[in-house]
Amino acid sequence: MTTQMILCLAVLIFMMVGYVAGSKFKISNGAVAMMSIVLICLTGILPDKQVLSGLLTSNTIQIIGMFIVAEGFSRTQAVKKVTQLVYKVSGGRFTIMLAGYALLTFALVNLGLTPMTAFAVVGPLAATCCSDFDVSPSKMIFPLALVCIVGCGVLPISVAATNYATMNGYLESYGYTDYMMQLTDPMKGRLPIAIVMMVYAIFIAPKLCPNQSSADSNFEVRKKGKKEEAAPLDPVREVLGYAIFALTTLALVFQAQLPFNAWQIAFAGASVVMFSGVLTPKEGIKAIPMRIVLMLAAANVVGGAMVECGLGEVIGDTLASFVGNTHNGYILGAVFFFIPFALTQFMNNQSIGNIFTPIIILTCQSLGCSPIGPLVLLYAARQSAFWTPAATGTIALAVGLGGYDQKDLIKMSWIPSLIIGVFGVLWIMTVFPAFPG
Repeated sequence: MTTQMILCLAVLIFMMVGYVAGSKFKISNGAVAMMSIVLICLTGILPDKQVLSGLLTSNTIQIIGMFIVAEGFSRTQAVKKVTQLVYKVSGGRFTIMLAGYALLTFALVNLGLTPMTAFAVVGPLAATCCSDFDVSPSKMIFPLALVCIVGCGVLPISVAATNYATMNGYLESYGYTDYMMQLTDPMKGRLPIAIVMMVYAIFIAPKLCPNQSSADSNFEVRKKGKKEEAAPLDPVREVLGYAIFALTTLALVFQAQLPFNAWQIAFAGASVVMFSGVLTPKEGIKAIPMRIVLMLAAANVVGGAMVECGLGEVIGDTLASFVGNTHNGYILGAVFFFIPFALTQFMNNQSIGNIFTPIIILTCQSLGCSPIGPLVLLYAARQSAFWTPAATGTIALAVGLGGYDQKDLIKMSWIPSLIIGVFGVLWIMTVFPAFPG
């Protein structure tokens, strides 16, 4: 390893330890994130221009915009009507409400919406419903985020229908065409995992979520007599509040057919909320989750540094040599799941794919085995990023809506991670054996 790789690894360790243990020294996660960015700057791994570009990305702008739009919607009386309807339909049962939102989330992420966009639509609605059920949003938000991330692109429709073709393109480019992926192969491998996670998210995950938010959340349950309710909006702004939310949501759903990016839609919605007076400047600023913004910035900068200095590739090469000449498909699958899974908690999903796809193909080619199972497992690993706010914008949104801290995420994540890893490896490497008879 080079000096830059060692320094980058040290900053990564500092960041993660700081997130977990910083509260004991009265150091916030935002402060740890800022210091991590400073340390990367001092190492010189990334040029200043790249560091600056990581501070405010399109994902971050979309998150800020949707928090402002959602806060504007929460100021309307329409929210109370929606929550009353949900309460009536569910019969006042929290599990039924959660199941309904989980199914809606799964549908959206399989109809072409990215996990973060789908969660930006469903999350605020689900959080506001919790008040009528006298339940903290912390009990509901992470389970929905889990469904959103793990269930994304499971069905071979919309963009997900091209996944197999992309993998076949890689196989052809590396001259290993003995095995080719079929359209339904990713679904065969990942759908059972998604179903198990759906059941887990509805019936088990809420039990491991904190009873109340551990950090600031704009959607915490308002206890009677403890917090003064804001004055109702006037009729014009009342209509604007839910009209802006509805139009922004529809624009995000059909974003692929529009000449705008998701961040542009969210930012435009937030701008109209502020300009129309649905939120005051103070309310709008308060709606921005600065802790999450800083942690996302640190994730972008540190993750970019890992790619720039080659630390991710070194880890991948070490992994390939570790596999050696094993002829046990389950060991092969486990290695190619758990290492990318660990890295995707800190690095960009696409970067993980770019690093490990060729490593898997070349390793399987040298062993003369099928790469289909390991490639499907790699995709499952990439869609299991929920341990840290750095993992994905979806978790960054969830942290803000549910009021979680890093300890909460670790407590909520280890069981689903174990289920996905163990069940996923056993299932996928059985359906797609590395050494078919």
